[in-house]
Amino acid sequence: MTSSSAQLGSVLAVDRHADTRTAAWAVGEQLAAKNADDASMVLLIGSYHHAAALPEAARTVREAVGDPPLVAITSAGVLAGCDEMHSGPALAALSISGPGIRARSFAFDHRDGPPNVWTRSIVRSRLQPASPPKLVMVFADPFTAGSTALPMAFETSIPRGTPLMGGLVSGGSQPGTNVLVADDRVLNAGAVGMVIEGRIDATPIVAHAGRAVGPPLVVTEVDGGTIRGLGGRPAAEMLDLVLAGLPPQDRARLAGRPLIGIAAEAGRPVHGRGDFLMRPVAAIDRTGGGLLVPGGAPRGSTLRFQIVDGDTERQDLAMSLDLATLDERPATAIIAASSAGRGPGLLGEDGHDAARLHARMDTPPLLGFVTAAEIAPISGRPRLAGLGLSAVALRPTTRTARIDAAD
Repeated sequence: MTSSSAQLGSVLAVDRHADTRTAAWAVGEQLAAKNADDASMVLLIGSYHHAAALPEAARTVREAVGDPPLVAITSAGVLAGCDEMHSGPALAALSISGPGIRARSFAFDHRDGPPNVWTRSIVRSRLQPASPPKLVMVFADPFTAGSTALPMAFETSIPRGTPLMGGLVSGGSQPGTNVLVADDRVLNAGAVGMVIEGRIDATPIVAHAGRAVGPPLVVTEVDGGTIRGLGGRPAAEMLDLVLAGLPPQDRARLAGRPLIGIAAEAGRPVHGRGDFLMRPVAAIDRTGGGLLVPGGAPRGSTLRFQIVDGDTERQDLAMSLDLATLDERPATAIIAASSAGRGPGLLGEDGHDAARLHARMDTPPLLGFVTAAEIAPISGRPRLAGLGLSAVALRPTTRTARIDAAD
């Protein structure tokens, strides 16, 4: 699939061959055949089947299109066009080209430490901005850079309002098994990414899957990652009270998959769907009355219990797409991060996110990955979220016509 304008163009290439070298050659040939040899950047996503030879695949694809900046990652699933490939091998690449586009890859390795020690000067030295960025993409290993400080480190280093997207990669289930590539650098820890400047705009498209139930509750007692008190009462007791007040279907959903949403800004009088950081309740301590929540919740913060259901997600995505399509400029490409908690298990159908994005945005080339936690705007600020979809639609800075072609 190809999308082009006088200023901005994109090409999507996909191959399902199990042999990584064969798949990479096919992807490179597809890109070159569709006039991507002048690419300004390339994003390459491979399923975990391609982890061992992903660095070689990245070299093959990059050389096929003239050695532009390239970032490659492994993922538990690949979104390409209107399809989502959650099983079996898949290798897909998206090239972006345009005379006014500047892109640079960057990397943070184990020597840089975790994101909470990345200073503004360190981050800016990697981004090397020559002009205000139009988009910053970050892909991080969850075992070494999965801190909630990850998006904050970039937020303080780029102009306010700059779209920041990406998330934690999902190609490996153990430390050292994820593969991250930035041009010629190959990492199994840390993070890689791309900064894009010039004649291009990025429109965020975000869907949150959570629906708040029960009243807002203030965290009154914590013990490490365990929430002991909510509103001055044992946290487990408050969960039981909320469950008791729900209709049967919602009660079953919350009991079977208890979640909390931590308000990003506790002082707000009213919180909407996009104002909560979703966290699972990993365990309930009936003896001590606590709720074990990965990452915990600060004392004094406000939370609400959350239910995840497909209807809520569909509504959120539809509303976000309504906003995105108010801009009449055609989308030249879409880059997406879809949470591992989504898919058929939540939405009742395979390919929901890719198909909806692709169709509503007039079928531009789309490339995405399954993420352990997506970077998404929460209360207007980038945060590591969960169970949601975070995407950007790339558009030319001026209104131009688009030509689509598919094999």
